[in-house]
Amino acid sequence: MKWKYELAKNVTQNCPLGYRCPFPGMTALLLGSVGALILAPVVVPVVKKVGKSIAKGAIKAGIVVYEGGKELASEAKAELAAAKT
Repeated sequence: MKWKYELAKNVTQNCPLGYRCPFPGMTALLLGSVGALILAPVVVPVVKKVGKSIAKGAIKAGIVVYEGGKELASEAKAELAAAKT
């Protein structure tokens, strides 16, 4: 954590806009944005691939639960009809 503070302090004190940057908190934001731009081409395809498999699994599980609920409801209706007669 201290290195972040020191890095931000050095960047804000040696700002090209003058003696001090007008927005010292932007240093971390800018460094984070640059890091995200560098990592995005690697991370996005991995997340896309994993997300697709998770979504497919969730949809399949939803279909199984729906079909099971439908079967359970039809059995319950049949038992209620048998109980009434």
